[in-house]
Amino acid sequence: MTETRIQTMARWATHLELDDVPEQVLELCRAQRRSVIAAMAASQGAASPERVLRATLANAGAGPTPTPGSAERVRTEDALIAASALSIALDYDDYLLFGHTGHSAVLVPLLMSAETGASGQAQLLAQLVANEVEARLGAACVIGPLNGQLWSFIHAGGAALAAGRLLALSESQMAHALAISLYQAPRPTPPGFMAPDSKLLTAADPTLVGLRAARMAAHGVTGPLDVLDHPSGFLSAFTFQALPSMLGGLGDGWATRTLCIKPYPGCAYIDTTVDALLSLGWIDPVEVSRIDVVAGAMTCGMDGMSKDYARDRPTPVTVNFSIPWNVAIVVLTGRLTPAEVNEDWLLEHESELRRIVERVELKHGWELSRRTLEALTPVLSPRAMFEDLGARRMLSGLGELRREHGHVEFSARDLVDALLYLPRAGAAARSYRPFGEQALERFQMTFPAHVRVTLRSGRVLEAEANVPRGGAGCAEYDPIAASHDKLRDNATPLWGEESTRALAAAIDTDDDDLVQRLADCWAASAGSSSLAS
Repeated sequence: MTETRIQTMARWATHLELDDVPEQVLELCRAQRRSVIAAMAASQGAASPERVLRATLANAGAGPTPTPGSAERVRTEDALIAASALSIALDYDDYLLFGHTGHSAVLVPLLMSAETGASGQAQLLAQLVANEVEARLGAACVIGPLNGQLWSFIHAGGAALAAGRLLALSESQMAHALAISLYQAPRPTPPGFMAPDSKLLTAADPTLVGLRAARMAAHGVTGPLDVLDHPSGFLSAFTFQALPSMLGGLGDGWATRTLCIKPYPGCAYIDTTVDALLSLGWIDPVEVSRIDVVAGAMTCGMDGMSKDYARDRPTPVTVNFSIPWNVAIVVLTGRLTPAEVNEDWLLEHESELRRIVERVELKHGWELSRRTLEALTPVLSPRAMFEDLGARRMLSGLGELRREHGHVEFSARDLVDALLYLPRAGAAARSYRPFGEQALERFQMTFPAHVRVTLRSGRVLEAEANVPRGGAGCAEYDPIAASHDKLRDNATPLWGEESTRALAAAIDTDDDDLVQRLADCWAASAGSSSLAS
């Protein structure tokens, strides 16, 4: 009988050993742990995660697992709700190409270690398994209605496999855990993500689906092993046109190589705009006449989705996705940190920010979108895409994608250039395989933005950024260095230098007791805020 895709993934996930993994990939997993813990520290004490924490504790069951921001120990499922809410609250997370995997990939093995006693190295391998499979699930659904954090269904699959590793599931049980998790994976909708507190549950709900699937499979519950192969299965529900070839290459190429550490709280698509603006140095807000930003389709699409919500009173969630609001924060303060992405701070400075927001205009630039396509082309492998779909279905899927994101303006010339570009790009990258190691090693996370500031005097300041600081392939600032800085800058104000250094050392050495060190920090700082005044 032919092995299904689920069975292939489960076999790889069950038998992966530390010696199979390049050391650089393991170092990036450690960087991802620093980033997730730093994001949680940055969010502790903020209003919206505090509301989620109170609701969680009010309904939690007693258990062995420490709860972030609390001295309580609860069931692993309850602790995961609080932890993933903290890690996503300010959109201050890390991400791989095709998935914001850290909320589940890091937190499931870390918190489950309090329940299972799993070693630090076992946790790291479970994290890696989740990363690799989640990125591939996102890639297979790239021609679909969802994008970025809204690919939340990936957490169901990743959590099932990470939990399965720590529960010591057999290969068959692991396959059924993954199959159960994808049978009815959650499907988010933009209104719940762009403004209200429900955004904080984006990773939590699918992560719990995955953990429950692993617990079910451990007791013999079965799932649809053909869920990734059947024409009415998972891929049909989450794509316009599925790319099943993107599900392969496990162990040959490591998606974890594309890890990006966000330097700012907010969607990844704001990063290069902020990088460019900060490179201009201090700008007196009073002297600013207008600010023009030209960016690619992803940045413009994000901003277009946020516009209806960004008009209301600013909150950490609404400003996370708005180019004008983030430009205004940077112009007003000369920085973008968790201290500014805070409900009280935004309310206090709302009128000053709005005066700047009104002077910001964002436009799409096809040339900048083309650079992103050039960076993605080797990893996406146009040859494999055409083999999956053929020209007609591929164009149909791209058309659906275009209609879904109709707020991104393309001129007639842009569209012609795009149609002419695709065959050239496919020919140039025909030798690359989906998730091939050669392409992943050279990959640059490219979201170009050009910023032009016109002062009242008539003087013009301009800057451009292509790869975000801390992004994969950034020559000036690599993800590992970025993760060290992020942990130091965000954990030290909350937990102190000594505890932060101890956490950093525990991550560096794959300490088995990292979760206990975190528990001590959470208990000592329960009810505290990490935000600087």
